[in-house]
Amino acid sequence: MSIEQKIAELQQVSAEQTTASQAVVQEVSGKMAAIDKKTNDSIAKVESTYDQKANGLTIIATDSYRKAVEHNSGGRNTVIYDAQGNPNIMCVIPRFNIEDLGLTALDLGTGVHPAFVTNGAPRGEILVGKYLASSPAGGSAVIGGPQPRNTVNYDTAKQLCTQKGDNWHLMSIHEWAAIALWSLANGTVPRGNTNCGRSHEAKWETARRADNGLPGDTSGTGRTDTGKGPATWNHDHTEFGICDLVGNVWEWIDQMKLDDGQILTTLDNNPAVAEANWHRHPAYFDSTSDNHSGAGNNGSPVLSDSVTKRNGPADDDSNDYPYMDNPHFAAITKSAGYTPNELLRRLLIESATTATVVGSILCRNYGDRFPLRGGGFRDGSSAGLGTISLGSSRSHSMSGFGFRPAFFV
Repeated sequence: MSIEQKIAELQQVSAEQTTASQAVVQEVSGKMAAIDKKTNDSIAKVESTYDQKANGLTIIATDSYRKAVEHNSGGRNTVIYDAQGNPNIMCVIPRFNIEDLGLTALDLGTGVHPAFVTNGAPRGEILVGKYLASSPAGGSAVIGGPQPRNTVNYDTAKQLCTQKGDNWHLMSIHEWAAIALWSLANGTVPRGNTNCGRSHEAKWETARRADNGLPGDTSGTGRTDTGKGPATWNHDHTEFGICDLVGNVWEWIDQMKLDDGQILTTLDNNPAVAEANWHRHPAYFDSTSDNHSGAGNNGSPVLSDSVTKRNGPADDDSNDYPYMDNPHFAAITKSAGYTPNELLRRLLIESATTATVVGSILCRNYGDRFPLRGGGFRDGSSAGLGTISLGSSRSHSMSGFGFRPAFFV
């Protein structure tokens, strides 16, 4: 055999070995791919099963918590989880007729209170935060024990409520008034933290202060933890009522404002109505003086059909000019041309008598002013279910300003 023949034979053998090796590689690769696929499928199945079981356990846990709260409260409290996953303990407020309250001296008319009506359609109940909003990660929550969220302006308070998801909203002027009137009718008007960790009316009623200070000590921070006060600080004087409506921190309220002294509200409890479309009532807070000097108290406001004396420039949202004040919102006078307004009486902005819930009124009849109700921990007898401050612009923020979410079912 020649050298050329041997070389050709070796090349043939090498080619056959290469082909065989490639076949083995392909066979092994195919088997490895099949093994990888089975492994990946098994891992995915295990992960899917784990996720399903974890989600199921979460649903069971949260549902059990809600059922426990409802069972222990006889259905008067429930738990709603928001879009951030935070729990919110809510008080269930059933619809009532105004005439059934028996508050005839207040001249409130008849029919369903507007808190239970949205765009003309009645609701069977509303859910209102049992506690002031606090500050968990990612938003706000309504739970007992922590300090209330504070140092928020109107827009922030409203946004923190709406970002909780569908049907969430900042507590409205309608909801506040309905609860206050119900408490008055039932003889359960609450006290609260109105004297630096205690009630100014019943000084033995106390709760833990933010600074752990002594009740009544005017130094330091006298805010109390949410829901830590006695049952007499709740709207129904039971442990299942709405806590801390009076005192502690002022609460931003939605669906009402002053525009250069004119009163604007929604006509019923409808947070979907744009602010630009709120109803302009023929009702104004007038002043007895046109003084623009300083930023002090310029006397009591007057309910009127127009503003004849303004204490600051129109459209000026600053606090650089005088304000008006009266220790009892129901005691302010009405001008000769003013026409009494039933809806404003139902909202505890106007009153037919001083025999109603107590509380002061403060207002400025220049610029846009948004309501805060209830009073703060230093406000003593000025705080109350009837208390309303209409002196702050939407951007005003203080450590004494908080808020309370509400929910539609």
